[in-house]
Amino acid sequence: MKRHFSTYYFILFLLVSFYPELKSQDFLNDAAGEKIAVCTDRTTYVAGEMLFFSAVVFNTTEGAAEQFSRILYCELISPDGKKIDSRKYLLQNSSSRGCFTIPEETISGIYFLKFYTRFMRNISTEEYQYIMLKIINPFKTEVLPGKDAVDTTGPTANKMETPGVDQSLQITTLKRTYAPREEIRLTITGDKETGVPSSVCLSVIPESTYENYPFRINPTQNNTKTVAYFPETRGISLTGQVVGKESGNPLPGVKVNLSIIGDKDIMVVRTDSAGRFFFALPDYSGKKDIFLCADNIPNITPEIFIDNDFCSRPVNLPSPVFTLNEEEMKSAYKLAVNSRITSMFRQVAIATDSAEPDTIHSFYGKPSEVLVLNRYIDLPKLEEYFTEVPALAKLRKVQGKKQFRFYTTQTEMSMYDPLLLVDWVAVNDIDKILAMLPSEVERIELVNSLYIKGNVTYGGILSFVSKKNNFAGIDLPTSGTFVNYRFLEACTDSIPTGSQPVNLPDSRSTVYWNPAVQLTEDGATPLSFTAPDTPGNYYILLRKISETGVQVLSKEKIEVISE
Repeated sequence: MKRHFSTYYFILFLLVSFYPELKSQDFLNDAAGEKIAVCTDRTTYVAGEMLFFSAVVFNTTEGAAEQFSRILYCELISPDGKKIDSRKYLLQNSSSRGCFTIPEETISGIYFLKFYTRFMRNISTEEYQYIMLKIINPFKTEVLPGKDAVDTTGPTANKMETPGVDQSLQITTLKRTYAPREEIRLTITGDKETGVPSSVCLSVIPESTYENYPFRINPTQNNTKTVAYFPETRGISLTGQVVGKESGNPLPGVKVNLSIIGDKDIMVVRTDSAGRFFFALPDYSGKKDIFLCADNIPNITPEIFIDNDFCSRPVNLPSPVFTLNEEEMKSAYKLAVNSRITSMFRQVAIATDSAEPDTIHSFYGKPSEVLVLNRYIDLPKLEEYFTEVPALAKLRKVQGKKQFRFYTTQTEMSMYDPLLLVDWVAVNDIDKILAMLPSEVERIELVNSLYIKGNVTYGGILSFVSKKNNFAGIDLPTSGTFVNYRFLEACTDSIPTGSQPVNLPDSRSTVYWNPAVQLTEDGATPLSFTAPDTPGNYYILLRKISETGVQVLSKEKIEVISE
């Protein structure tokens, strides 16, 4: 019987040891098959405007069973690859709809939107999706320099879509000419026999503000990755490596704690054999402060290096000279006027404090005991509260070092160190905790039982909560680092489709944007919106994305005339 179990565990060990490596090799091989197709509402914008996009991630690898990535990365870059701004978006059912505000300080010039997933960082940056944009800043005379003519030849031409030769979807309007604020009705007619496309987006925009710019991306030297990137199947992720500061060598098996400030929770992982760590983060939006801290190691100073969450490898994009023809100049003037009017009449939302620390429960739930310090006689040192006041936890010295231990009948509790928290940030240095002034500490929450967090077991929890939520003024561990981390982008703006109040100007430049048109089963999908105040010619752009990422563009022209 003993031999039977020995053989069983040996086989199990082999499976655990080797299968993840084989599986990861399959993942990395499939990375070349992951592609992105994107539609934007326009390709010409004024600095400060918001652009809208619809993206579909698909896998061209034959026999691919699933789509791994849940996070889409988008960057606004100059032709030399300099990042102007960057965002992350949630992918649901392999698609994402978002918006991106062009920074107001952006000077006029040719720019690119760069789209990719973390998984795609295993392949060349030439395989990412790029969209060329024209950005106009009417308040700055400076223009981004250009030097190239756009090369549209070759197999690496980044073509957005093909002309509307596919008539499976057609646009029908009741008429061609409309008055300002008149309702515009249209119908999208689909061919039932061709099946439902992966995505259909529709935008109504001024003429000369959209152009399909195909271009060639030239190969780039030194375009190699330094680490293997795995698909973000559980959401946004943070990765990095822990090394010894003195030697520079990776530190395997080291415990790394991550705290999202204000979240009343921590995450704990151990580094792998290469000293690397991986955290799957919640689907939060906006920016939040994160604190990472590694375990104390005798005679070694752990140092944490965090991977860049956006791709920093170079790409050889064309740098065309920025020019506007006569029609584009007229459209750019209207865009600038509309943008200025919109900014003047935009209602500024009143910022509210969404943080409610009193209503957010700690991850460990109800503590076993709470020591509220102002209920006791003021003591000069914090450690005296664990000697003079009855409590579940006490201080003791082991080999000259102070340790917290709980009084309990559970023998397993003595096998593990307790988790020490200050304002829900893991602090491994007990001397720093004991150096806190009692006058700065509101309460101490104690959990008198084994607690498993991630793959780490703790012999209880001691959570010190400061009065001002400022870590009671202590210096956090030198092995830790603060990061102002960008989570997901929440697109809060939308383009109104109904009539606007009569006392407000209707200054829409993108008149209508539908990133995911839901086609009806009978093959005729009705849509409606109102005409803007700005007279001129407008195009209705209908773009269909197939299951293989091929885009087909169809368009119709309408006109808004002054009354």
